[in-house]
Amino acid sequence: MDFLYYDLVPKDFDANLQWRREVLLEAASDPKFAAAIKAMCAKDLLFYVNFACWAYDPRDTRVPNQPFITYDYQDKAFAGVLEAIRRGHDLAWPKSRTMGASLMGLQVFEWLWHFEYDLSFLLISRNSDYVDKTGNSKSLFWKIDYCHRNQPRWLLPTGRWLGSKDPCRRLLHLENADTGSVIDGESTTSEAGRGDRRTAMFIDEFAAFKTDEGYQVLSASRDTTRCRIFNSTPQGVANAFYDVVHKTSATVERMHWPAHPVYRVAMYTSEKVGNDYRVKLLDDFRGKVVTERKEWKDGARTFEFPGEYPFILDGQVRSPWFDTEEARCVSPQEVAQELNIDFLGSSYQFFPADFIQMLVAENCSPPLLVGRLVYNLRGTEPVGFEVDPHGPLCLWFSLPGSGGLLSDKKYFDGKRFGIGADVSFGTGASNSVASVADLTTGRKVAVWRDPNTDPKDFANEFLALAKWFNGAFAIWDASGSPGRSFTQQVIGQGYSNIYYRKDEERTRSRITDQPGYYLNPEDRAVLLSDYRNKLRERTFINPSEPGMLECLQFIVQPGGKVEHSGAANSQDPRNAREAHGDETIADALVSRLLVVSGSERKAATPELPYMSPAWRLREEERARAESSREDW
Repeated sequence: MDFLYYDLVPKDFDANLQWRREVLLEAASDPKFAAAIKAMCAKDLLFYVNFACWAYDPRDTRVPNQPFITYDYQDKAFAGVLEAIRRGHDLAWPKSRTMGASLMGLQVFEWLWHFEYDLSFLLISRNSDYVDKTGNSKSLFWKIDYCHRNQPRWLLPTGRWLGSKDPCRRLLHLENADTGSVIDGESTTSEAGRGDRRTAMFIDEFAAFKTDEGYQVLSASRDTTRCRIFNSTPQGVANAFYDVVHKTSATVERMHWPAHPVYRVAMYTSEKVGNDYRVKLLDDFRGKVVTERKEWKDGARTFEFPGEYPFILDGQVRSPWFDTEEARCVSPQEVAQELNIDFLGSSYQFFPADFIQMLVAENCSPPLLVGRLVYNLRGTEPVGFEVDPHGPLCLWFSLPGSGGLLSDKKYFDGKRFGIGADVSFGTGASNSVASVADLTTGRKVAVWRDPNTDPKDFANEFLALAKWFNGAFAIWDASGSPGRSFTQQVIGQGYSNIYYRKDEERTRSRITDQPGYYLNPEDRAVLLSDYRNKLRERTFINPSEPGMLECLQFIVQPGGKVEHSGAANSQDPRNAREAHGDETIADALVSRLLVVSGSERKAATPELPYMSPAWRLREEERARAESSREDW
């Protein structure tokens, strides 16, 4: 869109106020001049905003009522909203706090309502008070009302503004008597926008919606309009706003604080040189700056920049404004959420991100061999390793020979291995994973991954791997239907070197006759806590970078529940293959075997107790297998 008159607007604060005053005085005495100005406002959104719109900022006690004078990044954002509405596509604004995004979205809707005919807009927020409540400056309609209260009568539509008698205004509704355009509001409900038809929708602070409500709004509003504007700071990855930004066709325009000309003053970063960091200035500012630190209890301090400034050297992009805001945040998650548009960091991660990245740098490397294990399909007896760059099995050790099957197992001599498995449905939604570790050194030596292997077929792969690795001590997630199917196949094959369920909640955990590990919420927390401790103590060494980075997807939910971020999406409980932390679970399970004592191992390895549920299950599987062979 061309902004025909925008270049006439002074952008300096004092100059803009003086210009507004002069235009308003002349328009008050000359109706033709007023009509010309109104016509210019109707043709140029940015002229209108910078001439006739106002913003309320009570933080500025000197001038809380401020003219809306746009910055360059806001001009771009205004143009983006108009394009989205005209062309009919969704737009997402992931943003830092205090970038003015909510007011910008509203101001575009208000301009179209003000000057164009028969349009219909819908505003949505997480509760009704944030949509429309008298006297609540946070509510969306209050911001529109405030703008109108500060405009001259000749610019407003007929009947607006008459205060409480305004025929254009009622709760959650604003109508333009001249154009017939309307703006309505709704709070978040499962039916928000359903069955409606709108020119566009503005959905404010979308990440703050309850998880179920967020996805319900997406579903209900999809047919309501071709244009939905989603505006929010991040609040983790387990919500609909994250999915809109990362998994839909919505145009994404980030509003990050470095784009703000006030916040970016004296911006800097730091580069690592050897073991130290060196300051790198990103702004040529020279002069006095004010900043705060958490350790300064006497308030803000003033410094000459750059010479006197107490730089924070951590590799991040910073400024005195950012340093001050960070000092006022209570946690790294708040910094990630409010300032850095960091979706993952704004979750309360169970595994500290900086620690995981450090372990990646310390221990991770590409596998030495990639391929598949060849084995006898009837008895799952391993034959040898076949090199295949697209195979599911990765090894962090070498095998003698080249080409064909590699079957010399000198690497295995005298070693004791464990193998853990996370079992998927095998439908392509998430990986089934088997992780193998040397139980003496605590080092992971192999991983098998595939999303399309049926649980029973995966059990055969798992057993072949266990046998190949010197009859490895085996543990797996036995919960859910995939876990039950996997367990039946393992027990049916008669493999006995397996882990038996323990009651993790008891002070003295009791070994049961149920094979495998059961990942109910309590036991998952125990398992992952134990795994995190082993990583911290370096008693489990993981060379798999994908496996380590999956750790970052586990979050702590309210109440202390630990789960994968994708699990909070009730729309799709299995989610995508990259969003389940399957390798992390397999790694955590095999690391569990490092602390299994001799007595516990002894209890696990003998033949199953006579007439126990596991014994009966195995005998039933054997009988069915025998019957199948006789029929054949």
